[in-house]
Amino acid sequence: MLVCLGARADRCVPIRTTIVTTYSLGPDCTSPVGVCTAGKFVSPAFAGTTHFTAMTIGPGPSADMLIYSGELVITTAAGTITIRDHGFLNSSSAQFLEIQQITGGTGGYAGARGMLISRGISTAIGFEGTLNGSVCLPSIPVEHNVPSRQPTGPGAALQPKPS
Repeated sequence: MLVCLGARADRCVPIRTTIVTTYSLGPDCTSPVGVCTAGKFVSPAFAGTTHFTAMTIGPGPSADMLIYSGELVITTAAGTITIRDHGFLNSSSAQFLEIQQITGGTGGYAGARGMLISRGISTAIGFEGTLNGSVCLPSIPVEHNVPSRQPTGPGAALQPKPS
């Protein structure tokens, strides 16, 4: 008898790649603070384009530190991955660090989840850095072959069989 036990075996794909973006401040930028970027990346797991929309920018714990948040959308041939981004930018050193939580996806990335970290430098035209972490995709429930509970032992042949 086959019984679905509802077990799930998520499939996680490691991401280790460089990411390069440029400012994208035209009519497609819907940022309430006026900052968007567009870029591309190539990793062994997948390649695609990026679009970042800053939602907030504010002062950090020191005068040269900015804290920001936004939405990063990665588009690949298989679908999109949507990420909630929280970052720090040091205006003196031009270094940035972002923690990114995957909040969803479309196509082959429907139900995606995971965490990424991005770090690098701000340039005159955008950002250059690395993107590391993993994208986890849900798999279909696993079915297991569960043996029926038949009596065993010397008197088993005399027991009635379940119908």
